[in-house]
Amino acid sequence: MSSDEYSDGVEDLKELMALYKQEEKKPDENKKKPYVPKASKAKNLNYVEVPMEKVIFGDRERFLKNLAASVKGRPVLDEGDEENDQAFRDENPGKKRKAAWSDSDDEDLQVGDVKKPTKHTGPLKHLRKDRSYKEYLTARFQRTQNQPKWAEKRVKEDDDDLSSDEELLRTVGFIDRKARRMDLPEKILNFKRVKDLNRASYAEGLVSSVQFHPTSTAALVAGENSVATIYTVDGQKNEKLHSMRFKKFPLICARIAPCGTKAYFGSTKKHYFAYDLLEATESKLVLPSDINSMHRFEVSPCGKFIVTAGKYGAIHLLTANTNELLHSFKQEGEVRGLCWSGDSRRILACGSSTNVSVLSLRQNLIEHSFLDDGCISGQCIQLAPNQRLLATGSSEGVVNVYDYETVFASAMPQPEKRFMNLRTAISDLQFNHSSELLAMSSRDAPNAMKLAHFPSATVFSNFPGQTDNVGFVTSMAFSPHSSFVAFATKGKRVPLYSLKYYKNY
Repeated sequence: MSSDEYSDGVEDLKELMALYKQEEKKPDENKKKPYVPKASKAKNLNYVEVPMEKVIFGDRERFLKNLAASVKGRPVLDEGDEENDQAFRDENPGKKRKAAWSDSDDEDLQVGDVKKPTKHTGPLKHLRKDRSYKEYLTARFQRTQNQPKWAEKRVKEDDDDLSSDEELLRTVGFIDRKARRMDLPEKILNFKRVKDLNRASYAEGLVSSVQFHPTSTAALVAGENSVATIYTVDGQKNEKLHSMRFKKFPLICARIAPCGTKAYFGSTKKHYFAYDLLEATESKLVLPSDINSMHRFEVSPCGKFIVTAGKYGAIHLLTANTNELLHSFKQEGEVRGLCWSGDSRRILACGSSTNVSVLSLRQNLIEHSFLDDGCISGQCIQLAPNQRLLATGSSEGVVNVYDYETVFASAMPQPEKRFMNLRTAISDLQFNHSSELLAMSSRDAPNAMKLAHFPSATVFSNFPGQTDNVGFVTSMAFSPHSSFVAFATKGKRVPLYSLKYYKNY
């Protein structure tokens, strides 16, 4: 019952009580004594007239009792007794779930006891230090997140409304335990080698790059025969969908835009190609005068920029739509590896020197530079999708994994993990979508590829298989949800592996 209905009922009750009190005070002059006939005169009985309100509502005591019950047991208050009414409301709030545990010390803890000004937060003038810390946390939680469903009071459902499936799910406990996802094993990987990705044609020649489509179950394979082919990815047939041929243009590097509608192809020529995958049309784009080739480039996660490596440590930034040169950076040594940060605001580059450079697109300068531990000549670099791990590979076969946040704090950071499983120069590094797997490879030795597990930072001992003949791996790629991993080799084959732990493509 709302507060308005409750106040109307109380006022009606007060009026009736006042009316009855006035009737009692009036002198009953015309009132006759009740006539009690004898048994012998039962035939001539006199009938007494009963008021209609008494017949309908009953006598006075019963009427007042029923009226009080109609307002849900609220006490009848006299005029001006507002303090008792407020006390009653405080004592009977709405029904809430009872707390399973409470700590009496929480009531005595204040904000000033916990929140202390530091060099990062500065003065805390916007906080009331005498406020309860429990109330502060409760208000902060309610501002950012609604009440979760598990905290709401459950309404009991009728057993007749439950279907047989719902009843089974509520009673059989092993279903929930079986459906719970298991963690990725640390040392043994469950995988299977399936049909080669480009088995339908093998027309690319020496495969230079491979990349999965971000939204479709397809992959792009490019080779030095000036041919790029798109295949379906199912692990069984891997049928060819479309083939692109570029005249006298050996494909050294190929990338699909994050939107999935365009593909870019670079070589040692003075131009590059942008291919529209929806309309199946190609566009020849001439590079600006300062850029001689586009044999090594990366597309930003936002799809607006392209960064390419130039001569003598030059790094050029282009717009993806207009092919306009925005800025040119300069670092020490030849550029050999490039990667973007997740927000497309930084570029990380490594080269023939021992330093790793962090380029800022906001300031158009080298924001930070640090020494790669134990590196003599850098080869490649890769940042994990979760923006927490940074992997670098050197010509000595060493892979260092850094905490991405700590590299900005020092010019000589120490790696969190160092992998020395490969003995030749690292050619490529790739993280999977969940940052649980790191693939590393070398093109200077056959079957030189490894998969590392995170966060345990251990290498899978059973990958690749002892009987697998993969070849000299030049580049690698994971499918969007890590169900497949493909390896581009110096030969014509692209070996494809299925990782059974990941169920989605």
